[in-house]
Amino acid sequence: MEYSVLTTSDKSYFPHLKILVNSMLDKCDSKYLKNIYIIDNGLTEEQRDYFLDKSDIIKINITGLETNFSGGTWGEDWQKNVKGKTVHLYKILTEIKEPLLMLDADMLIIQDLHTLLDKGGDIQVCVRPGNSVKYIGSYFFSINHEKTKTFVHDWMDLTQSKTGKGAHESPSLTECVGWYLKNTDLDIVEVEQDVVNRYHPPPMEETVIVHFKGSKLYETFDEQYNARITNPKWTKYIKNYV
Repeated sequence: MEYSVLTTSDKSYFPHLKILVNSMLDKCDSKYLKNIYIIDNGLTEEQRDYFLDKSDIIKINITGLETNFSGGTWGEDWQKNVKGKTVHLYKILTEIKEPLLMLDADMLIIQDLHTLLDKGGDIQVCVRPGNSVKYIGSYFFSINHEKTKTFVHDWMDLTQSKTGKGAHESPSLTECVGWYLKNTDLDIVEVEQDVVNRYHPPPMEETVIVHFKGSKLYETFDEQYNARITNPKWTKYIKNYV
């Protein structure tokens, strides 16, 4: 079964996006990976050309938004990018037939993403045991669009309604999953964090996706990027993608 991937980036996140896209093209079987959709919130022309020259499966959707890490982590630009993710997710779900996997740009692919389809479900979400926000929005796999479009629309509306600082997409996702599990027959599969959202260094035998997720807030992108990426235990995994 074919599937596509969706992610969002601006020019500041280009170094992360290079790792994600290059590792995806390397690790994923091209027979199944149909398209990689990049929601462009301010990439430069040179950055866009970098990806377009990589593969004709890469599709760049220019939004007209120009963000660049202003305000740091959880700042104004970060909020715009995060809040827009579900908007673009819903739009593309209405336009395509194949399963669509939404990932954050600051991720690394370790194994073929197609294997995740074997876990089944109408949707897949990443569960974080022991966290007050049980599900994290950095991983969301819509497999049966006809059954999940209403869910995504509700998630989008709830995310857009929230104000103030914070990662509103994950609390909204957690709220939506809780409601749908209790009130509908939507088949929601929980995927373990160490499989699709691992942020600890190796060993990671079962890991498919690494998330370079920080444990603190940063004022500049370089500070954030270096804190997440420069751990020597990651070197062999990212050296061919940076």
